[in-house]
Amino acid sequence: MFRICCHAKYDYYYRSWKLTSQNLAVLVIDNGSPYVKDITSCLDSLGQVYDLKRYDEEFFLSNYQKVILSGRRKNKKEINSINSKIIKTCYTNETPILGICYGAEIIALTFGGTLHRTDLIQGFNRINIEKPTKLLEKTHCDVYESHSYAISHLPDNFMCVASSSTSKHEIICHNSKRIFGTQFHPEKSGACGTELIRNFISL
Repeated sequence: MFRICCHAKYDYYYRSWKLTSQNLAVLVIDNGSPYVKDITSCLDSLGQVYDLKRYDEEFFLSNYQKVILSGRRKNKKEINSINSKIIKTCYTNETPILGICYGAEIIALTFGGTLHRTDLIQGFNRINIEKPTKLLEKTHCDVYESHSYAISHLPDNFMCVASSSTSKHEIICHNSKRIFGTQFHPEKSGACGTELIRNFISL
């Protein structure tokens, strides 16, 4: 009935059956980002039911229809390992997932992409949306950045749909699965970011 994946002292239980209409909440994974409250405030403004869980809490992914991975403050192997397990399970169960900043980076790493270190990039920046995406129906958008790593090479079966003068891969997505990542912080990006999050939870 359940498949159990263990990491250190944490057990994650995933149901194998299809989600029911009762499973309507979005799961927000708190990886230690200072902007987690902005994510939840955005979801509140959209009237979206959600649960907020620290990455090291026990939770049932089968209780949620969508997952959002926050950014992070610290580079810890434990955070990487747990987030990768979440991502792989979402991939297998076809649960839509949005990775924000670090969340996008760990999505890329999980599927075989690479990162590079950058100078700290912080503040508003214009991104150019170069390919159609379900997340934003615009040609450009001013967004908030705060990161010192960036995606260098995308994994197989992923594509870049937006870039900027400071980052080649501002929005990434899987070619066939509903897996998305933003190098920027939509939760800090005003109306454009709110639109992106609204479109994600509406998938």
